Amino acid sequence: MKANRVLGLDIGAASVKLAVLEREKSGGVRLLKYGVMDLPGDAGQEADRSGVITATLKQMLREHGVRRSRSVISVAGQSVFTRFVKLPAATPENIERMVGFEAQQNVPFPMSEVVWGYQLIGGASEKGEYEVVLVAIKSDIIESLAKAVDAAGLHVELVDVSSLALYNAVRYNYEVEEGCTLVADIGAKTTNLIFIEKEKIFTRAVPIGGNTITQEIMREFEDQKLSFAQADELKRRKGFVGLGGAYEEPEDPLTARLCKVIRNVMTRIHADVTRSVIFYRTQQGGQQPNKLLLTGGSVAMPYADHFFNEKLQIPVEFFNPFRNISLAPGIDREKLAAEACGYGGAVGLGLRLAAGECPIEVNLLPPYVIERREFNKKKVYFFGCAVGLALVGASWGYYFNQRAEVEQKILDNEVEPTIRALRQLEGQITRQQKNVDRYGQIKDQIKKLAEARVRWHQILEDITQRLPADTWIIQLQPASGGMAIGGMSGGAELTPPPPPEGAPPPGAPDAGGGRPSTAPKEQQITELLIVGGSINKPTEPERLQKPTEFLTKLRESAHFDEKATNITKGPTPKEGDMDFTFSITAQLKVPIPL
Repeated sequence: MKANRVLGLDIGAASVKLAVLEREKSGGVRLLKYGVMDLPGDAGQEADRSGVITATLKQMLREHGVRRSRSVISVAGQSVFTRFVKLPAATPENIERMVGFEAQQNVPFPMSEVVWGYQLIGGASEKGEYEVVLVAIKSDIIESLAKAVDAAGLHVELVDVSSLALYNAVRYNYEVEEGCTLVADIGAKTTNLIFIEKEKIFTRAVPIGGNTITQEIMREFEDQKLSFAQADELKRRKGFVGLGGAYEEPEDPLTARLCKVIRNVMTRIHADVTRSVIFYRTQQGGQQPNKLLLTGGSVAMPYADHFFNEKLQIPVEFFNPFRNISLAPGIDREKLAAEACGYGGAVGLGLRLAAGECPIEVNLLPPYVIERREFNKKKVYFFGCAVGLALVGASWGYYFNQRAEVEQKILDNEVEPTIRALRQLEGQITRQQKNVDRYGQIKDQIKKLAEARVRWHQILEDITQRLPADTWIIQLQPASGGMAIGGMSGGAELTPPPPPEGAPPPGAPDAGGGRPSTAPKEQQITELLIVGGSINKPTEPERLQKPTEFLTKLRESAHFDEKATNITKGPTPKEGDMDFTFSITAQLKVPIPL
């Protein structure tokens, strides 16, 4: 591929989209090739997808005739820690130090285990403050993705965040208007919301997407025992967003049930959009959106734009990422027009190198790629040095060979006593190494406890975000095998329960004063007992469904087992009660050791 061409790869939860862009002599950008391919298997299941991604990329490159090229890839928004922070006016050096401090304070992982970056957004505000977007991702996640792309024969130059790549695509194709434009990217697993103003951006990820619709279809048609793939095919073939209200339902009963399921999920997305707008206005000082751009693979269903127009009462358009991009002669324009709104991420990635400059340019390139790039730059010099050293070595080889034979005889006589002494030390070193290994096991146990503490905060935040409106937590208690271990009331800080009374702290000597135990009996927290409450209004009986709505959201969480998370006590308000309580047992997918 020519040097002025770049491949944008949008690797999502259910599909891979590519866009080959070329920078023209006039300074514009041209689309040469584009395509999409579904990732095989159940996209709703989490697993190491490296092999699947590599195989899919190889097939796509063959079908579209794309050779080894400069590539820009993205990581999904739900995998990236994104934070918008405000900093006081300072020199660039001080800003960099302040951002580093903010990263250490906010990123919920050790800095040695993450790849992170940042960028200033616009200039200083009237108060003299700078707004900074800070992004970070676990190193193992980004390295796995980059190696999967490398294995397909591609050269990764940049790693962007999917939501920020989409922002760059919007800014390239649309003039920044007065007010606020909201972009809703409804993907397979996540809906990314991007608020855009002239000198402002804010992003938020909502854990609802096309896969949620597919899973709800499986539940609705449980009597037919549809697989994930069958439910997804039914959604694509017959699905559309139900119009609701006074509109007449479809004559086909199956289609009528299907469109109601889709509308219910879309209503949940709208509720999260509304909450995000309120948060953006109250916490970020933003404006009320006056325009909505729809994009992503799940907005292709009929009447999606009509639904959001009805709910938000603002103009709604499908995002066109090729608005200011010229098309190569061989591209089918009608086909592209029907599919364009799904390629915003791939185009935004390609623009990072093809457009010359983009509004936001963060790079989460893993360290091993950077080291390889630096090594490749120095290979020519290494080769020259190697040749020179080889010639010098040949000149001196004979001399040193002869001298070495003489000196070896002298050396053997001098070092023999030292060798015997070192052999005696070898046994001592072996014994000490066993001690090192034993204490290493103790260190690993302590590390697991520290990681469990971080998980508690992540679980609490996840539960809080999934609470329906007018619903609260009364009690949250960890349990093991159905037995409570030690709990907390709603609003308290969630920390790991203390060890049983009388138990020594991790790594302490046993009761006999011996060495620290390397294999303590491990207790685990396997489930959470949640007691919640909600407002009771006899005139609004649908409020009694709040526990069920909360249960559904908990089952979608990555922390809880879907089948083993259930309501153990439903709402039973009495006449005159202003509120009611309910209980849920949520089983953890991965138990937390004590």
